[in-house]
Amino acid sequence: MTNQTATATSTKYDYRDATKTILGQLRRERDRQIIAGRFGFGMAKRQTLEKIGNDFNITRERVRQIEKAAVTKLRSLDFAELSRANEVITTVVRDFGGVALISDITAILAAPETDAPYIIFLSLLSHGVDLIDDDDHLRAAVGLLPIFGRSQIVQLIEEVVAAVTAYGKPTTLVKLRSKLASELEPETLEQLMRVSKQLAYFDGKWGLVAWPEVNPKSIRDKTYLVLARHGRPLHFSDIAHHVRGLGTNKRNVTVQAVHNELIKDGRFILIGRGIYALSEWGYTPGTVAEIIASVLREESAPLHKDEIVRRVLMKRQVKTTTIILNLQEKDQFVRTAKATYDLKEK
Repeated sequence: MTNQTATATSTKYDYRDATKTILGQLRRERDRQIIAGRFGFGMAKRQTLEKIGNDFNITRERVRQIEKAAVTKLRSLDFAELSRANEVITTVVRDFGGVALISDITAILAAPETDAPYIIFLSLLSHGVDLIDDDDHLRAAVGLLPIFGRSQIVQLIEEVVAAVTAYGKPTTLVKLRSKLASELEPETLEQLMRVSKQLAYFDGKWGLVAWPEVNPKSIRDKTYLVLARHGRPLHFSDIAHHVRGLGTNKRNVTVQAVHNELIKDGRFILIGRGIYALSEWGYTPGTVAEIIASVLREESAPLHKDEIVRRVLMKRQVKTTTIILNLQEKDQFVRTAKATYDLKEK
């Protein structure tokens, strides 16, 4: 998602230089280095309290105190670079509907993912937004104050997750929006759902991250998803072809691996030579003879072979001659009249 206003506002904004200028407001070089280490500026990952404490021969608690004091001091200052940072961050977040992932802001500022710590730092110092830290449930994001503070965002996400859970299956953003008590703009709702680690998006629909329909991980999940998306039976080689194209991880999946999953999982029903369907579509397992038997058992009366063929073809993709040969050659069926058959023993 991009926006012309946000892009124009952030054009040529040098977030690295801004961070350097802001850190220059701290008198002690040690304090500047501690902030740089704790946020991870230019590093593969942020440094721990213990690592920084060892480097400066101070306790972990002292490092924590210095970090807190430095951030508090910088937030209290009133100078041009901080005002500019606040303007850039709030404009970008506003144009994302009031909630933006740190990764969104980073992308708008044309920054590599490794420079996200600079954006987090500038967001923390900005008075117009509230920073949401990355944790087990939420992705790092920023909310526009006063409407989208952290507590409001958490509450709204809980409402959205509850609505998805109650719906019980993957759904579109439009349908989900109609189920919510809170009135949210589509772009805001989408951003809230992206912030939540409990939700996942796939093929135009949202659902719980535990649902394989929106978060397929195994070959079995992807096999089910391929059939569900197509809504009709497919040959196992075709299923394998579509499985390879699912998601961003397009690793080579063998036809045999897919076929093995089709054989093992009761959700997949063999209905023809190499052709599989989903049991939820009304298909049941069994040979052609067993399907014929079930048709006659349901009728409780003899049936003409043409009617038997018609009903079996609704359950199996086989040749008409295969059905007729089963009627004529299997001992369990008996001809009761011309071209009319029944079960020998009911």
